[in-house]
Amino acid sequence: MASFESFDGLTLFYQDDGDGRTVVLLHGFAADTNVNYVRSGILDLLLDEGYRVVTLDARGHGLSSKPTDPAAYGNDAMKRDVVALFDHLGIDDVVLVGYSMGAHLSLRLAPDEPRVTALVLLGIGETAAAGEDGTNRRDALIAVLEAESPDDVDDASLRQFRVMAGLDREPLLAYVRAPGSEAPARLDAIDLPVLLIVGEDDENAGDPSGLAEQVGATLVRVPGDHFTANSRPELHRALVDFVAEQ
Repeated sequence: MASFESFDGLTLFYQDDGDGRTVVLLHGFAADTNVNYVRSGILDLLLDEGYRVVTLDARGHGLSSKPTDPAAYGNDAMKRDVVALFDHLGIDDVVLVGYSMGAHLSLRLAPDEPRVTALVLLGIGETAAAGEDGTNRRDALIAVLEAESPDDVDDASLRQFRVMAGLDREPLLAYVRAPGSEAPARLDAIDLPVLLIVGEDDENAGDPSGLAEQVGATLVRVPGDHFTANSRPELHRALVDFVAEQ
């Protein structure tokens, strides 16, 4: 992987492989490129199909810098990081793929970023559609990350986040606690092709039908939950077919 300095000097790691149409992959909370896109087979699948695939480890995650000051995540810093990545690589036309946190980020970025010409949203649903401020969700994630052990987390749908966080919880807590770490998504301003794929047992995403209607997305449901659907061949086929049409 390579690295670059983002808008505030923070070092972020990315991977840039292949040729052809550019597809950028944004991972989920407490994960990284490897967890969401390498292990699932999505990265290699897109490379095999002839695309240029760019991935980014978000600040606080993976190999990128992991500040523990909440201020480092404020003012929608992750959104500004993606813009800085586009600028660094000279990207001018991209299919943006986001999983969970990365899907929320994609929805916030698309209305303001003309270089994004199509969206693929994975593992996201009713919270985005309802336009909620996420306070209850944020409090739940803080409680999960503060737990000394995954065994102390009663909610099975959230326990995996504690597993993935491991011993490196402080940067994730800083992100969750940061005021303005996520601005509201302007769903009514989404005016481009959108594919929404959600696991049939994804309790974290919830019902995706309202979101699909609001952004005019093609909705595909596949077997699996929030942490397993990315590896399903049904998801892979829907993703490849959609990107090929763009």
